[in-house]
Amino acid sequence: MKRLPNNRINPDWQFRWATLPAGYPEGMVDKLGGDMKLFHYLVVALIIMLPATGCASDINARNAKQHAGAADAASKAGDWTTARKQWSQALVNAQLAGAAPQQLAVFNYEYGRALGVQCFWDESEKYLLKAYQIDHETGGPEFMSLLELSRLKYDQKQYDKSVPYYMRAIEALEKVNASTKAPAEFSVVLDDYANACCGQVKTDNLF
Repeated sequence: MKRLPNNRINPDWQFRWATLPAGYPEGMVDKLGGDMKLFHYLVVALIIMLPATGCASDINARNAKQHAGAADAASKAGDWTTARKQWSQALVNAQLAGAAPQQLAVFNYEYGRALGVQCFWDESEKYLLKAYQIDHETGGPEFMSLLELSRLKYDQKQYDKSVPYYMRAIEALEKVNASTKAPAEFSVVLDDYANACCGQVKTDNLF
């Protein structure tokens, strides 16, 4: 079991680690984070400026912060059932509060990630794809959701779907010079990609 970065949560402007059954190679996001403005959202301290255009929006903004804080605490404690439910509530309230797209990307990513940890595969993919789409449209860190999706499909032994996600993730990582900034971690991604390719070949040979 690896120590993995809880990548998009950054309470002290430092990247933290959480224990998960699968995920990013250690240090990847930490080394690339300097160029990634999206990583500087304070989800736990919850210093996120959700627009308050009225009483209802103000309440939703506060609720989003509270649920996100509870979700992060639960994930740190390994209580992924609570984390999943709290991220769901955080996302709903952030949407109702009119949160910025980049903030919604963070919440979609974290909710999708929590769903994946508990093997809610289809729902996890749905929300990770939402996070990816927002990042794609706003210049956010596309590689994060793509790597998560790569491993999500790998864990399901759906190598034919994992491989394309890895290819897109590697392309996104190359755009941020991952091979130079985090060569060891980037090589791990390449190894994982190779394993997915091997898995696909073995699966194809069965038929």
